[in-house]
Order: sequence, then structure tokens, then C-alpha cells
Amino acid sequence: MKLKIYSVLYFLYFYLSGLLIPVLSLLLIDKGASLSNLSIILGLYAFTVVVLELPTGIMADVFGRKKTFCLSLVISTIGFIIILFGNGFGFMCLGIVFYGISKALASGSFDALFIDYYIENNGKNHLHNITSRLSVLEALGLSAGAVSGGFFPEITAQHFPALGMYDLNLIVRIALSVLVSAIAMIFIDETKRPENKERISIKQHVKNSSSLVMKNTTVVCIFISVFATGFFLSSLETYWQPHFISLLPSDDLMGLLGVMAFLYLAAATLGSIVSNKFIKKYKLNSKKLYLTMRLLISVFLVLTALQTHVYPFIGFYSVIYLMFGMANVPEGAILNGEVPSEIRASVLSVYSFILQIGGLTGSLLYSIIIKYVSIPIIWVLAASIIFVTVLITAKRFLSHVPEVLTAK
Repeated sequence: MKLKIYSVLYFLYFYLSGLLIPVLSLLLIDKGASLSNLSIILGLYAFTVVVLELPTGIMADVFGRKKTFCLSLVISTIGFIIILFGNGFGFMCLGIVFYGISKALASGSFDALFIDYYIENNGKNHLHNITSRLSVLEALGLSAGAVSGGFFPEITAQHFPALGMYDLNLIVRIALSVLVSAIAMIFIDETKRPENKERISIKQHVKNSSSLVMKNTTVVCIFISVFATGFFLSSLETYWQPHFISLLPSDDLMGLLGVMAFLYLAAATLGSIVSNKFIKKYKLNSKKLYLTMRLLISVFLVLTALQTHVYPFIGFYSVIYLMFGMANVPEGAILNGEVPSEIRASVLSVYSFILQIGGLTGSLLYSIIIKYVSIPIIWVLAASIIFVTVLITAKRFLSHVPEVLTAK
């Protein structure tokens, strides 16, 4: 029963995030932002998350993951109330900063709670089960939120004309945030610190965490790969739509954009499920499976870049996300298997921080070189970065590199 409650909460949290995916820019414009300052508002959100990612992860480990997660929901509720009732650039900036703070607080805190609960009840030998569950719940929550969030403006126009076009998205999000916070407070139990174990200072926690991570080459290798993940995802998310449109033989096929978005999200979800099944059924070595999937990502990214027709492009692009989903499960199992419970939220926040830094680095580089090269060349560059990190990681992970999928 407790596992189901954790799963429902995790799904609902990402459902909340998905509600604004299809309308966030339109919502901000409707509330007084302009096209010229929209990027400033969204950039302020990204900056807030990056700056606070590490401090909030440490806060979760030192002061409690449950308190930190519930605090994130309270702060996001305040932010969206400001956006709901406010109007103009200043209010939108203030509301989005609160949203960024809440995102940083939530990052790692509930994941760590969920993983610790699972390890406490099932041991570390089945970590691939919980990492697969988290990946699937996240994808399903985002998908369900995005789909329903896309319909809310139409419902508002038909049944609640007195509201703003996108206010229903905000109202539902605020209401569900309060509900999720209440459920978490009532039903979630955090593992209590032993009575004879004193709470260490934040400074000492940072020192201990940094020392452990830097001495663990497996964790360092995962972080190198995570940087490459942010780098290559940035190239895909930024340029797939304009490149896709350039491949369309007719404007009548613009509806394929929606089909494409659904397929690659579904492929990532399927990859997480398949990876978990393979590990359990064939007793695959998580590290070798991880390296194999990362290598295949780089291969299919190059193959996708070479496509000149829309339907093969859709197929190869979806396979990239299938491989990505399959890589996420062993990655999560490896990382959480190496990390002690007392620093788990901090390490997961570092994970998220490095992912975002990789994405920002890629975005900066791409914005410069796109003036001189084509989109497919950028994707080949991203694939080469992944390939290099696979070679670096393989030296640590494998004693015999050629045996890629040998069972344990």
C-alpha cells in the first residue's frame, strides 16, 4: 500500500509539471509578458533552478527530504497564485522565480525519499526496479499533464468565460499542489536519524559528500555521462522541430509534429520498461547494458542526422529515445547503488545540476556554430561527445571491453 501511495504522489507531481508544458509561454503572454521579454522570464526561471540546485539538495539531506519536498509544493503554490492574480512583467518574474525555487527544492528530495524507502524494504539488489518505476511514472505524469493541460483552455472558453484563457491550468495546478502536499504530510514517513547520531553541520555535510563523490570513480563517470546527456538532449530539443518541418513534403502534414512528440515520449517510457524486464529476465550486468545503450544512442543520433525523408527520420529519432529510456534504468541503479542514504538527495541534485549545465553548455555552443554548420552536423557533434564519454566510462566500468552484454 505504501509503495502505491509513493507512486501516486510521484505521478501527480509530474502531472502538475505537465499541466503547463503546452501553455506556459502563452500563459505568460496572456498575463502581460511580451515576446521581447518572454525569454527573460523563462531565462530567470532556468537561472534560479541552476543556482539553487546544489544548496537545496544539501538542505534536503541535512534538514529532511519530506520537509523539503512539501516546502517546494508550498512555494510553487505561492508562485502560481502570484501569476494567477498578477499582471505584467514584474509579477510574472516574481511568480516564475518562486516556481524556480520550488523546482530546485523538489529536485532530488522526493526521489531520495522514494529510493530510500524501496531500499529499506527490498534491498539494493533490485534497484533497477525502482529506477524503472520512477522513469515510467515521470513520463506518464508529464504526458497526462500535457494532454489534459492542452484541453483546459478550450474547456475554459466553453464553460468558464469569465476566467482568463489559461487560468484553469493554474487553478488545477494550485489545487492539486495542496492535495499532494497534504497526502505527503500524512502518509510519507522519512527514515528517522538514529538517536545517538547527531545532525552534522551543512559545512561538514558538503565536505563529506564532496570527498565521497570525488573518490568514487564510478559516480564521477556517471556524472561525465550526464553532462553529455544534457549536451545531446539540448541539440535534439532545440532543433528537431525546424529540421522536421524542412523534411515535410507538404504543409498538410504538419499534424505529424504532434505524432512525433507522442512517439518519442512513448519510446522513452517503453525503453525504461524493456530495460527493467531485460535486467531481471536475463540477469544482465547493469554497467555493460548502460554502456551498450549509450553507444547505440550515439549511433542512432548519427543515423537520424543522415535522414532526408520524414518517415525514416521519425523512426530513427524515436529509437534514440528508446535507447535513452533503456539507459536510464541501469544508470539510476548504478548511481543509487554507490551513494549512501545520508547524501542521496545532495548527489541527485548534483546529477540534475550537471545535466542542466550540459544543456546550457550545448545551447551556448550551438547558438554560435549554427551560423556556420547545418543541424545534422550539430547532431553528429553531439553524437561524438556521447561516444567519447562511453570510451572514458568503459575504462572504469569494464575489465574486458569487448564483452558488452555478459551476464553477472
